Amino acid sequence: MKNLNIIIFGAALGAILLYSCTKNEGINASDTKPVTYDALYVVNRAGNSLSVINLTTDKVQKTINLGAVTSMMGGTMMDGSMMNGSTANNNSWPFHISLSPDKSKLAITEPGMDFKGGYEMMQATTSNGDMGGMMYQHYNGNSTTITTDLVQMQGKILILDAITGDLLKEISLEGMPYDAIFSADGKEIWTTLMMPVGKVNVFSVDSYNLINSVTVGNMPAGITFSDDGKKIFIANGMSGSVTVIDAITKLITDTINTGQGTIGAFPGMHGMMYIDNEKNHSIGIVNTMNNILSDSIQIGFTPGMVSRNSMMSQLWVSDPLSAKIHYWFQNGNAYNYGGSVNVGSGAGAMTFSKDGNTCYVTNQDENSVSVVDVVGFKEVMKVSVGEKPGGLIIRYK
Repeated sequence: MKNLNIIIFGAALGAILLYSCTKNEGINASDTKPVTYDALYVVNRAGNSLSVINLTTDKVQKTINLGAVTSMMGGTMMDGSMMNGSTANNNSWPFHISLSPDKSKLAITEPGMDFKGGYEMMQATTSNGDMGGMMYQHYNGNSTTITTDLVQMQGKILILDAITGDLLKEISLEGMPYDAIFSADGKEIWTTLMMPVGKVNVFSVDSYNLINSVTVGNMPAGITFSDDGKKIFIANGMSGSVTVIDAITKLITDTINTGQGTIGAFPGMHGMMYIDNEKNHSIGIVNTMNNILSDSIQIGFTPGMVSRNSMMSQLWVSDPLSAKIHYWFQNGNAYNYGGSVNVGSGAGAMTFSKDGNTCYVTNQDENSVSVVDVVGFKEVMKVSVGEKPGGLIIRYK
């Protein structure tokens, strides 16, 4: 992994939320045929594209260009180079992806900057909550680079047709979106805005209008629904907490203290929620019925992503620095460490096939996706994708 250097010029604090629609401009596919097969969608951050892997052949069947959009604020590139009004970078660094319940739409976040180590990134801000003085802290194994600048990021959410790859809607935001997910009924899109005074915005899928905004903790990142769709859990990276919101009323019902460095919230087994803590190298276990942090697993490394394999009663955690994915077996309320599988450098996002027998892992430093035999606990192949793959999701036809 590389050092994270961010130089961002500030803008007015009273940013206005903008919405815009681009009619399929700048988004195209090298293969125009519709996705009528079981597919794995892989977001390529630096490639500014979406690789579509046919799960029958384990080959990239289609590549969707996510458009020539500039990653800049105030005329300055995310790498610090001056733009002078040009569009040299042409990248908004797409990051995470989700699928609507009816399988017709994809939501892709574009934070407008490269998280690089993404999952290992630690956020820190000044304690006064101002937009100024924000620091991003990124560990690369041997050294830490910290850059402090004024921040007023403006990211986007892209809504794509899952079958054709056409752009249906581009939503401009006042902040940097980490996750964007569909509600259980498919009528809403929820997204976190990573700001010192964090927000969760809720949009209508029918009109794409903003229908609600909830103020949460400092630098909210991961967001997910409980399995019954009644609650939303938001990981607040700098506040060291998880905010719980009622999906119907859009009101905060609880705040769970989880420790600074809480980046992701992931659905767990048997009504639990998994909370990864990158600073403490741990996975918190939250009971979604009573919102109590009931247990914590010390894993001994910086977690990339946490994922359940309910079919096998397993908890999996990616380990980007060691190029591994680790697994635990659930036995009652206990989690027993089972071992690890060697994958690629920068192992990050994971997802499982519906039968639980196969795990797919993005390797951001190798531009590949590992295909892992879960039964045999071994990598069976790597599929080459675009540059710096990040989020991924499976769509069954």
